[in-house]
Amino acid sequence: MILKELDPFYGRSQEEIAARIAQDRMAYHLRRFFGKSPDIDVLNYLRVGSGSEVAHVDHLLLHPYGLLVVERENLSGRVQIKDDGQWIRWRDNQPGEMRSPITRAYLRALSLKAFLDKNVKQKGFFDGVELDVLVAVPDTSSIQWPTMGRMAEVCNADQVGERVNQRVAQCRRVAVASGMLNASERRRLGEFLCSLHRPLVKSASR
Repeated sequence: MILKELDPFYGRSQEEIAARIAQDRMAYHLRRFFGKSPDIDVLNYLRVGSGSEVAHVDHLLLHPYGLLVVERENLSGRVQIKDDGQWIRWRDNQPGEMRSPITRAYLRALSLKAFLDKNVKQKGFFDGVELDVLVAVPDTSSIQWPTMGRMAEVCNADQVGERVNQRVAQCRRVAVASGMLNASERRRLGEFLCSLHRPLVKSASR
């Protein structure tokens, strides 16, 4: 079920427009896979925090066993992931280093978890739930994997739904009990996060 749609878009620059198109495509894929799902709920673009400390995730998925953060990476063409975890993007046959989106996704996921730990009444509750990330690159991007093979945290945007379902199924197989986040808990958590969402406000007239 979709608990939060994307915020209104007021960007003007080509970079902002390209980012929004990628955001819309990811939201479309998530809606297609989970719009009517009884087990997975989606919040698209979330910013929560207090003061200057803001936790931001591109897309947050709630499932019976935990939280999964989807980080969009707006890339085009070929992407190489080296054995040491370094990412290389190729433009006009020229390589360029970039920060690992996997690391960024985990930092954002941990920031969100820290916010939840601080703000929910049942302290330590989120220590018992799974916390996962997926980095989604555009469907048109080709990925050159490290010698160890494909990475579980990275896929094309149109594969996210399948990867999420696989992860939830894996959690279900190893769980000793039903998930801690039933439908009611997920709905309550989603409403709580939506109520604290801080949109990134931009003037529509600039």
